[in-house]
Amino acid sequence: MKHEINKREEAREEADNKLIAEEKPRIEKYLKYNYENIDSVTVTEVVHNPTGIPHIMGYVNGDKKLSFDAGVYDERFEGALDATGDSFPYTKDLNHNMVSVSEIEKREQEKQE
Repeated sequence: MKHEINKREEAREEADNKLIAEEKPRIEKYLKYNYENIDSVTVTEVVHNPTGIPHIMGYVNGDKKLSFDAGVYDERFEGALDATGDSFPYTKDLNHNMVSVSEIEKREQEKQE
């Protein structure tokens, strides 16, 4: 029984590491596009809410007080992000019209054409 639990935990950890590897660039793109003065993004862990939705936790600019919680819905991070900390960098759009990762990529593609 203990062996099975360890096996499941290892599988979950492996899946979480894969999720971080795939989604960190998308989270970083989202943050740098929608917020000012984002120099670095650090991912710390993946937390699964009771419904099974993974949330990638981390912080920006080397300051753990500037943390974020990025929800990964439908297997991709698109923009479900909660930023905390009184001095979290301001959004670029004062009306808070955040642009999703898919829209950012679409705009980047259009610039290249």
